[in-house]
Parts: sequence; structure tokens; C-alpha cells
Amino acid sequence: MVDIQQPVRQTGSTARCLHDMFAEHAAATPAAPAVTHDGRTLSYAELHERALRLAAHLRGRGVGPDVVVGLHVERSADMLVGMLGILEAGGAYLPLRTDDPAARVAGILTDAGVATVITSAATHERLADFADARVRVDAEYPLAAEDDPAGLRPTPENLAYVIYTSGTTGAPKGVAVPHRAAARIVRTGVYADFGPQETFLQICPLSFDAHVLEVWGSLANGGRLVLHPDTPVSAESVMEAVHAHDVTALWLTPTVFNQVVDEGLFEGCGLRQVIVGGEVVSTPHLSQAMRTTDIRFSNGYGPTEAGVFTCCRVFQASDLVHSPPPVGAPLPGTEVWVVDAEGRQLPDGELGELYIGGDALARGYHGRPDLTEKSFVPHPFGGAPGARVYKSGDLARVLPGGLIQVIGRIDSQVKIRGNRVELTEVESALLQAPEVKQVAVVDRQQGAERVLAAYIVPVEGTAPTVAELRGRLARRLPDYMIPSELFRLDRIPLTSNGKADRGELRDSANGTRLDLGVDFRPAATDVEAMLSEIWAEVLKTRAVGVDDNYFDLGGTSLSIKRVHQRIQQELGIRLSLVSMFEYPTVRLLADAIANSEV
Repeated sequence: MVDIQQPVRQTGSTARCLHDMFAEHAAATPAAPAVTHDGRTLSYAELHERALRLAAHLRGRGVGPDVVVGLHVERSADMLVGMLGILEAGGAYLPLRTDDPAARVAGILTDAGVATVITSAATHERLADFADARVRVDAEYPLAAEDDPAGLRPTPENLAYVIYTSGTTGAPKGVAVPHRAAARIVRTGVYADFGPQETFLQICPLSFDAHVLEVWGSLANGGRLVLHPDTPVSAESVMEAVHAHDVTALWLTPTVFNQVVDEGLFEGCGLRQVIVGGEVVSTPHLSQAMRTTDIRFSNGYGPTEAGVFTCCRVFQASDLVHSPPPVGAPLPGTEVWVVDAEGRQLPDGELGELYIGGDALARGYHGRPDLTEKSFVPHPFGGAPGARVYKSGDLARVLPGGLIQVIGRIDSQVKIRGNRVELTEVESALLQAPEVKQVAVVDRQQGAERVLAAYIVPVEGTAPTVAELRGRLARRLPDYMIPSELFRLDRIPLTSNGKADRGELRDSANGTRLDLGVDFRPAATDVEAMLSEIWAEVLKTRAVGVDDNYFDLGGTSLSIKRVHQRIQQELGIRLSLVSMFEYPTVRLLADAIANSEV
């Protein structure tokens, strides 16, 4: 049993600002390669100079410590210039997904009270409603006469970034993270090695906090950062980049990790270390990877509210007796407890909610003291005056030896493709449709990945369709939050306390699939017939019309890769994976193939 006054903890913390760590390497090794993207490499000195010029311009606009600045730039060297420039000015960057609906981006910027937003040539016009706030990252700015104005340098307690996550109220909420919490995860020797000898691959959107590991694990330690092309990420595209750029270190969600393992892509790839996180890890896949490669595999667990990673571990063979494997021990300066519903610490082995304290904690939810007060509570176990802990909502236990095992969520929050999703936010968006009376959304396993399924009770006399509802959601939500499956029910099943019984919905085959909302048109050519047959087999449906949208049929970014492989094999052609997303119906794809547009 863990003593109730003694959390599972690691001691020791040396707080630094992220951009100051980068600047030290820019001064010490200015010619060293900092970032490679699209065939071009910038040195530490070149990247630093561009950031300083942007920072001087931002200071002139009033950016300083704790001032939040939007960052709406595609994955590119310009994206890094924007991040560093904001931090050098003293501000905190707010990353925005460039593929999100315009209304969602505008809502986040408005909620955050942003007065300045960094854009690029590709994104500038998308934010026309924020004309006076826009600053082009690729403009030419002069260097300031004074690089370090007095009083404008942030401290480790100032904000480094604000990341908006899915919210239980139906609107996203911003997690405000100080340098102190972020910098603790990029120190070498605990679960990963950082330094000039390492080349990291950057694959996740900046709106996903694992980017802190990728970007700052590299740039704050003198390493080289390779940016994945700004195209959909797949196991194949990641490993192609690994081979092309001699990548040595990589972060993957378990979903992509499982794909790489299943396809044997780790063998002979040259990687030295792979960190897995964002979802529960599959013990069978981890076992196979450890058995068949010499790569060092590590786990990184933690919510955005606790500085990306709370607990980490270099996986050992002994971990494979557990399913899922343990996430490890807390990082230095971080504390964790497993507690019951009344907040009392539980003995080892018993399941409860994971509480997190120490240097890992975010400041709270940006501009939302009400939400902050609910989740960041006063330290219940004799901490220093004013100390707080974060109620993670994760179900966990302490294993023998003090290792933490995280089982899943105790509430309605799930992980889809590594992204955190509040099921109630998706439900709230669906309820905006006039045809929807009631709705419950669940996550469920579909093959090798988790997807969202929506169960809808329609308004009497209406017949909502998949095309209508998914199209409506696409204007409000990012793609990973849009349900792959939509069913019609007469009523939503309830638990004994009157809540939607998500467990029954996850396990049940009840419900009638909604109509697609598209007239069925059979194949008219041999190519259309072959494509329709492949889609039907992969999606396990009887027939596919040439105008049916692949994703409206329940297709996902994982299953479409199987379709992609089948098409290449059976047609004997070279087909880009991106084309599968660009031409999502049989008719469009067949025409593109016939016209050699893929």
C-alpha cells in the first residue's frame, strides 16, 4: 500500500523556458541543421534570426508575457518560426488546425481573446474576419535594436502555449501551460535521449500536445527536426520519412504504432527509440515489436492539463505480463495518486481515478476559472500552501514497484486517432440539426482502430441522412470528431441513474443505419465495378453506388489504406494515398484514374 501522505513521485526539477534552451544551441552551434522540410534545411542560426525578427515585430504589437497569440500556419519551417517568434516576444502560442472548419477556428480565437494571429501565404485569407489581427510569418521584418527589452522576458512560470481540447459543454476549452510544465518532458535520460545525435520526425498537429516532445525534444536539445509532409499521416508515410531522412527518434499513437508493427515496417528502419502515447497501448503489438527489433520503446502518458506527459517508462519484458502495460512512474517533479470516489487514496492494485500534482500542472483553463476550479482542486494530501492537483478522469491502479497502469476513462472522454474527444461535444453538435431529437455518441472498436458511432432518435416525421448530418458536422468539428457510423433508434437506453447507457450501445448491435441520402447508381464501367466491389468487401456492405461517399459509408482513414492497396494490386497502377481522400466516391476516383489525375 502507498502511504496516504506519500504520493508516487519523482523529485527534482530544473525549470527553463523552451525558447531559451533553443537559443543556447543557436549560439553554440549556429551552423547545425535545425529543421528539414520539403527538401530544404534551415540551420539553428537561420531559424533563430527569423524568429528574432518576428519577435521584434510582435513586441511592437504589444505581445509580452502571458499574451496569447494565434498560430494558423501549415506544417512547415514557417510554423516553427511562428512558434519561436511568439515565445521570443514573451507570448504564448495558440496552435490552430489549418484543416479545421473556419467557424471552429474563429470560435477558438474569439474565446481566447486573441489580438494577434500568425498566418502564412496559404492560410492568410482563411482568416479574413480577423483582418487587423493577422501577421504574416513570411514577411520581411527588421531586427530590433534591442533584442531583450527589460521586463519582457518570460519566466518558467509564464505561459508557453494554450491548446484547445474538446469540451464537455459542447465548446472546446483552452488549457494554459507554462514553460515549467512543458520543459520537464524534454530532459534526456528518463524515457528518451535527446541531443545533437538525434533526428526527430514531427508528425502530429500542433493542436495535439505531443508536438512538445517532437519539436522541443529536438530544438531545445540541439537535435535535427524533420517535418512530415503536410499531408495525411499513415504508417507508410511515416516510415518513408524515417528512411529518407535517417530519423532516429519517433513518437506514435498506439493506432499508428500497431499498423507499423502489423506491416513489419520497423525492421531495418534505423530508428533507435520510439515513444508511444495518446491512447492505451496494445500489449500484443508491443510484445511483437520488442521481440523483432532492437529499437527502444517507451511509453508517454499524460493529459494536456499535466504538461503532455505525467508518467513515462522505457518498456521492459516484465511489463508484458500486464494488459495494458504500465505507463511507468511519474517524471521528476511530478506526483500522482490513485483515489476513490471520495478522494481517498487507494491501496496498490485497486482501481480509481488518477490525481496529478507538482510541476506537471497547467495553470488551468484559459479564461475559465469555473472549469479550472472543478478540475484543479486544492491539494488533498498535505501539500504546500496553495498547491493543487488535477483530477484526470483516468482510471488507473498502482502496480507492485510503484508503476502506474492506466486502464481508460471513467467519464465520457475518449481518444480517437490519438486526439482527445468529449463525446458530449459531438452530441451537442448533432443536436443542432433540426431533425435530431436525442442522440448518444460512443466509441467502439472497428478492426484495428477506434471509431465514433452516433445513435439518433429523430424528430417525428423526419428522416435525417448520413450525408446531411456528416456534412453539417464537417462545418463545426474536425474530421476525427465526426462519427463513422450513424444509427436510428426509437429510444436511447438509460442506466439506472437516468444517464445514456453508453456501455449497452457499445456492445449492442441494435439500431438501423441511417440512409446515406444519395440515390443509388450502379457501376457503369469495368473500373467502377471493380472499385465498388473492393469498397463493399472492405466495408462489409452489400452494395456500393458510384456516388456513395466512402466516409459516409463508415470508412475510416485506416480502412481506406486497405482499399488503396487493393486498388493498386488489382489495377496494377501507382496510386497516391492522398487521392483516396480527394476523390471519395467511386465515380470521382474512377474518372481521376481514367484521366491520370492520381
